[in-house]
Amino acid sequence: MNFYLIEITVKFFKKHFLRLVRNQLIAGSAILFASAMVGNISNYLYHLLMGRMLGPVDYGVLTSLISLAYLFGVPTAALSLTVVKYTSGLGVDKKLDSVLSFYSWLNKRLAVFVWPALVIFLLVSGKIASFLHLKSISLVWLMGFYALIGIYSTVNVATLQGLLRFNLVAVSSIITVLLKLLLSVLLVLAGLGIWGAALPFLISALIGFFLLRFFVDRLLSNSQGKVKGVVGKREVFAYAWPVFLSTLAFTSFYTTDILLARHFLTPQMAGYYASLATLGKIVFFASSPIVMVMFPLISARHENGQDYRQTLNLSLGLVLLASLGITGFYFLFPQFMIKVLYGTDYLAAAPYLVYFSIFLSFYALVNVLVNYYLSIKKVKIVFFPALAALAQILLILIFHQDIFQIVLVSIAVLGLLLIALLGYHFWENGQQK
Repeated sequence: MNFYLIEITVKFFKKHFLRLVRNQLIAGSAILFASAMVGNISNYLYHLLMGRMLGPVDYGVLTSLISLAYLFGVPTAALSLTVVKYTSGLGVDKKLDSVLSFYSWLNKRLAVFVWPALVIFLLVSGKIASFLHLKSISLVWLMGFYALIGIYSTVNVATLQGLLRFNLVAVSSIITVLLKLLLSVLLVLAGLGIWGAALPFLISALIGFFLLRFFVDRLLSNSQGKVKGVVGKREVFAYAWPVFLSTLAFTSFYTTDILLARHFLTPQMAGYYASLATLGKIVFFASSPIVMVMFPLISARHENGQDYRQTLNLSLGLVLLASLGITGFYFLFPQFMIKVLYGTDYLAAAPYLVYFSIFLSFYALVNVLVNYYLSIKKVKIVFFPALAALAQILLILIFHQDIFQIVLVSIAVLGLLLIALLGYHFWENGQQK
């Protein structure tokens, strides 16, 4: 009898395990999660080493520059979702000629927007440096050129992602982050200080661009790319603008708070805030591979008229599970995390760590829901995060006395946004039924 029960149990788990392994969301997420773990560990080692080697004051300067680069990269992230959306649709039936035609058309159009934007940025970079209390304007220029390269790299990453070639995305990501980490340590040890920490961003981005371009060229090497009119220009821009607005909002959620903290708080407290923000982002980085895989899967199934709601539910469940685990650990061991990762100089920030985790947990769940609606072309949803991002900025301008006030504003805004999106989702499902 016992052997029979064991045999039944083994068959049950084998059947369901194989189903999970063959599930595209699980398999794709596993690949990206593995690369994201390498990337996140490397990024966190970068931040932790720079935090210790530079000290709270210079580390606060570094994180404000990185946040600035994230904001410059808003068009990049918006472009990414647009490319993934249309590439996944064109590649449903392996129509690589259409994919190559779209890829070529898009790269030619980028120059019209990218280079004028760079000139404008260089003209206003002095004002930006003054607002952030930076002594060197050239550091701002460096991050501007880094963002420029990122735009072209994003087209390549999104093309591979849209074609579900997650393994190639993973390889390029791992090489880039490891190179940045190695160079930054060597250059800071060589005595270059903040420049040694910032310059590897530009160098690794250049190498990453050429590697990604090589992957795309090989993948599309047998395509002619002469198919015209595969995607209407108006259709692309009509979809890209709401995506841009959404990306601007989501980038603003975790960057403007750091920039405003840099402006309003003392340099020491801004450094503490930067360390908390970096640790809190573990929640987001742990869940981001799930969203990266979910988007093209739901987009392709939506185009084919297939069911995609189970993919959304599974994505929400996985993100919630990751968020609860990390938040619980931060709640139980805040001082341990700060001391081990950043050192005793940052222990004053420990009481606020769990609050950052709550803020980024809300962010991760909201990110899943908004990307779900964008993948099925319901773009009006972007006004929810856009209004929330504006509210966050306005409230921080009013309430910025200390770290707790700033992070509490973010928790309140993202919590209300999550409630609003869930309410809309359940109402929409009720209407469809």
